[in-house]
Amino acid sequence: MKNRIRLVFGLTLLCMALTTALSASENAYMYLVQGVPGRDYTATTDPQFPVDVLINDETCNVRGLTYGSIQGPFTFVPGTYDVKISVANTLAPCSNAPIVDSSVTLASGQNVSAVFSLNDSGAPALSTFTNNFSAISANNARVLFALAADSSTVQLVLVNTTTKKQYTYSVKSDALLTTTLPSGSYTVQVNQGTTTLVPSTSVDLSSQSATLLFATGEASNNTVNLQIKTVKDVI
Repeated sequence: MKNRIRLVFGLTLLCMALTTALSASENAYMYLVQGVPGRDYTATTDPQFPVDVLINDETCNVRGLTYGSIQGPFTFVPGTYDVKISVANTLAPCSNAPIVDSSVTLASGQNVSAVFSLNDSGAPALSTFTNNFSAISANNARVLFALAADSSTVQLVLVNTTTKKQYTYSVKSDALLTTTLPSGSYTVQVNQGTTTLVPSTSVDLSSQSATLLFATGEASNNTVNLQIKTVKDVI
């Protein structure tokens, strides 16, 4: 009898573990990025431009997200979600009229970055980029560079500070570059022709990490900024 109880208890725990693992694999994930400088919205807007994010008219997922901030990943059941972004309201979060009303479709196991940025017309918009978080081999690192700035094609230049080897990529507007490099310390710079949009910035690409780089702002008024998020242990 005791052996039978142990067997049933063990099978129950196994089923619970498998159910939990299956549920986790079926989830979808989303990062939220605030990439609009206040002065690019209006001449009198707070430069930090805090915003609220409302999902499906039900959940105020993010309150007071300021320019240059990245939050997440948030976990979702796969499906299509309505995303409303409004100027932050500290007394009644997510109650202001939306300045962006968009939808994001999330597939099972998908990981995306939803970037609040300016489109080619200089109007606020929500751009989504699918992140590649497949396993990375030891001594390598992945770079995911999203061009969400109001600009034309740019050149992303990464230089390994130890070997001095340079890696240059051409990236179109609203596109995502995904590349794998040897791990190490690098500088990263973003150029548009002969104009430097983002000056040389240090970034550590540690072994088996994925580094998310978001270029946001406007090239026309020299407000392009590089937002960085590193995810470690992508194994």
